[in-house]
Amino acid sequence: MHMRFWNWLFPRTPLQLSSPLPPDQAAQALRAATARGNLTANGTVVGSVRAGRVHLYHRSFLRNSFKPHFRGQLQGSAQGSAQGSAQGSVLRGRFAPPVLVVLFMAFWIGFCLLWSVVTALQLGAISLMHIPALLPGLVMMGFGIGLVRLGQHLAADDPRILSRVMQQALQSPTD
Repeated sequence: MHMRFWNWLFPRTPLQLSSPLPPDQAAQALRAATARGNLTANGTVVGSVRAGRVHLYHRSFLRNSFKPHFRGQLQGSAQGSAQGSAQGSVLRGRFAPPVLVVLFMAFWIGFCLLWSVVTALQLGAISLMHIPALLPGLVMMGFGIGLVRLGQHLAADDPRILSRVMQQALQSPTD
């Protein structure tokens, strides 16, 4: 039950893309498709592509710490062709929120839950007069969960946008 809730709150969506390009050219194509270091860009894909490691996210005009980032690895793969075996590449990874955001929200929700449990234990028998003492922890926990879900809703198109940009970059050779 606990893991289902955590997976609902912080979904991790796997992605695998194949490319006819060798890993070096595929990495170069992914770098070319990103506006790396462009701090004024709106609606662009930014991030880093280094030594087979890929970290990309969609930057829009709205600051959203809960948006999914793509983290993955670019690896070589042998693809069969009419002339024999051609060297291609495969990008494997997943969309997930940043690790620090997950850790902070785990602390937030855990503290609010602990607050509510300790308050309930200190009060002993719960009566209608004691309910206001439980509300701060429960309200803060609900606020945190709502904030995460709102952030995910505002970034609902990001995985589709990132997938499209990565797929286009991996299918076209760079000059």
